[in-house]
Amino acid sequence: MRRLVIAAAVALAAAVAVVTHTAGPALTLTTKPSPLGLGQNLFEVTVTDAKGRPVTSAEVALLLLMPADPKTKHPEMRTEGKLNNVGGGKYNGIAIVTMAGDWDVTVTARQNGKEIAQKKQRLTAHSKTPPKK
Repeated sequence: MRRLVIAAAVALAAAVAVVTHTAGPALTLTTKPSPLGLGQNLFEVTVTDAKGRPVTSAEVALLLLMPADPKTKHPEMRTEGKLNNVGGGKYNGIAIVTMAGDWDVTVTARQNGKEIAQKKQRLTAHSKTPPKK
């Protein structure tokens, strides 16, 4: 019985060690202007690996989605495309925001056709730049 407990404890420690070392790549998203405005917005994404090093060979896609609003009969709005690789783990592109309100933004990074990271974030587009606090 004592051997079984020790073996279970060793197996658990090994599993925990694997989990703590398997953090994957990370995505950082910024926009210009910030917060979003109507019209052209620059989306910039930095992709880093688990050790914080730049991932320079990814394909990064951007999806902006404003869900449909049944109350106002407003249809879903969607903009998507690939970001440009500008080097050093940085990717960017311009997206047109056509309506003020909340947009669900999804950034997906792929390498060799396999998804390596995804970030989802809700951003609010303003018709006028809000005053700074």
